[in-house]
Amino acid sequence: MRIMAAQVGLLFLLVSPCPVMGQKPQDVIEHSNGFPSGAHFNLNLHGKKELFTCDPDKTTGGSVYISEYGTSTLEYVSNKKSAVTELVVLDACAETLDGDPARVQLPSDSEGFYVFGRLLGKPNNGENGGASKILLTPNPVLEICNDDPLNPDPTFPDATDCSSTMWSLGLVTTNGVYETTEAGFERFDSTSTSGKGKSMAKDITGLFLWTGYACVGALDLNGDGVLDAGDVPLTYDVNLDGVIDADEFLNFLADQVTAGTCVFFENEWVFNIADLVVQSQEIDNDGGKLLQIRFYPVSTTSFVR
Repeated sequence: MRIMAAQVGLLFLLVSPCPVMGQKPQDVIEHSNGFPSGAHFNLNLHGKKELFTCDPDKTTGGSVYISEYGTSTLEYVSNKKSAVTELVVLDACAETLDGDPARVQLPSDSEGFYVFGRLLGKPNNGENGGASKILLTPNPVLEICNDDPLNPDPTFPDATDCSSTMWSLGLVTTNGVYETTEAGFERFDSTSTSGKGKSMAKDITGLFLWTGYACVGALDLNGDGVLDAGDVPLTYDVNLDGVIDADEFLNFLADQVTAGTCVFFENEWVFNIADLVVQSQEIDNDGGKLLQIRFYPVSTTSFVR
């Protein structure tokens, strides 16, 4: 069965606990730098100048290389059936450095992760001599796909994209929503010129929490790969104007939930949409040298205030 995500919000909750982190929850506190204590995965985004020679296969140490100025793309992939238990860099270089987006793989965890980040490196390195800044913005989900539960593909656990036509492809439209639309970091206060001060980590988990509907592909009646008003029978045109408006479309989706052909999820860890999910973020950098991102498994992290 092909799965389609109508991105008014959607998600599939296919549970696959992280074997490394599947332990008794541990109490953690937030340190003075803003990061919590406790087990986590590290991802370091290094801002580099345009002439930097970047090797996409240099995938050790959890490091990714982005433009020091301008926009880069970072893709995240997670596969519930994968044996991966650590954060793995698949392509260390953003598209401005090697022609295609940087990509990392996150281990699967049914409860998701708390995500924190902070900006370090050279202060006041913005293009106009101001504070170094980085802005993260989540994009619509790029790909979702499921393995066939009745005829599993032995290659699926090794997959990092949905390129195989053997798999049940999921399709995502553009109107799903994230809890947080963007997250900004600043190396130092803009009034600082001495280079002194402390960069605090902030909670950016909302960049990965998504609301939407997940629907079977059979609802895509016109075969255009998108579930929208064009796929809704005119029996839902209650005002008889010949157009399926937003409210009528939502009524259609509500009926599909009742029928079991759509599922609605709210503020779900985005990588629970399907067996394999690819999501990307735009990174707008104005002089940032190092953005540290840490992923703390929800299943093993209990905050103490």
